[in-house]
Amino acid sequence: MTATLGDILLVFLADSPGSAYELRQRHAQTFGADRAVDVLRVVAALTRQERLGHVRAGGRRRGPRTYALTENGQRRQRAWMLDVPADAGGPDVLDRVLLAMAATDRATFDAVVASCLAVLESQRARPASRRREVVSAPDARAELEAMMASSAIRWVRHLAGRRRDRDAAA
Repeated sequence: MTATLGDILLVFLADSPGSAYELRQRHAQTFGADRAVDVLRVVAALTRQERLGHVRAGGRRRGPRTYALTENGQRRQRAWMLDVPADAGGPDVLDRVLLAMAATDRATFDAVVASCLAVLESQRARPASRRREVVSAPDARAELEAMMASSAIRWVRHLAGRRRDRDAAA
């Protein structure tokens, strides 16, 4: 299961309260312009999270409405970040690692990395002991998946060993 916009917004809000526009901007900064979301989608996701009791909207005196996590929302976002399903795919792992990089403290980042690595390691297909000279499409696909899994594992390990800009600022 890949991340929902609601899951992503809860992680950003756990880091700091914000308006729909601020959350949209944080999303674009974290995931890039090709995954940018419209502010109306952000508002709709925040409204759903508010109905579920995960966020509460602040007053609107002169500025935009700001949103903050409730205790229930805090528990929900932490569980989502750390409880990586055994069948989590590459996009889900990517989302969690990028979110942890951008919006969590170092201890949470390390825990997310450990959870993601455990899942990736358990999913990694073990290559056949002998390389075949004649290959079929399913064989080629299996080889690609094994190489992509190995690459994802190396990437996550590489990030784990480095200081984040958030760590330097603290």
